[in-house]
Amino acid sequence: MSSNIEGGTGKAIRLTKGQAIKLTNTYGTQTVDMWALRAHDCSEYLSVEHTRRMHFNLFPTTGDLLYSNRRTPLLTFEEDTAPGKHDMLFACCDKWLYQHYGCAPGHPNCRDNFTAALFEIGTDAVHVPNPVNLWMNVPVTENAKLSLEPPKSRAGDYVVLRALEDCIVVFSACPMDITPVNGGNTPRAVAYELLPV
Repeated sequence: MSSNIEGGTGKAIRLTKGQAIKLTNTYGTQTVDMWALRAHDCSEYLSVEHTRRMHFNLFPTTGDLLYSNRRTPLLTFEEDTAPGKHDMLFACCDKWLYQHYGCAPGHPNCRDNFTAALFEIGTDAVHVPNPVNLWMNVPVTENAKLSLEPPKSRAGDYVVLRALEDCIVVFSACPMDITPVNGGNTPRAVAYELLPV
């Protein structure tokens, strides 16, 4: 049975080794920031920097292992139905980014969603790592310029992530409503489902 993560909010889910989670882009337009932490030691976390180094690739693809900051494989990127790429270059949105954009204080953001989601399940992390930005469309041109474009994902596209260690996965249905990373600049709900081992 699937559960929703409302647009602009976050959720932390505990996974045991071997367990998989399916995340569905219900409307096809939503970027989701994703993190993973070792369940017994949150100072070890999914590192996009180490993952890029281990694969010599800017973006994850089906079959890739997602590595920790100690080079431990934490997750397998097992299935992906969406066209396009998933970003591993941009930091999550935070209160300072929305301040930069001129938004009023208190704008929802992925950094706060990360910490609040962990607090909700009774844990904490002293560091907010850079996320894997699922469905976030960040084209890289030949001269290494970056841009932010609407997602290429379609309604019902999904990814499946399988835990290689006991871990906590955190998702944030990104609240961004200034740039086009969420199609139509409207954060929308996504759905997740725990799959059998």
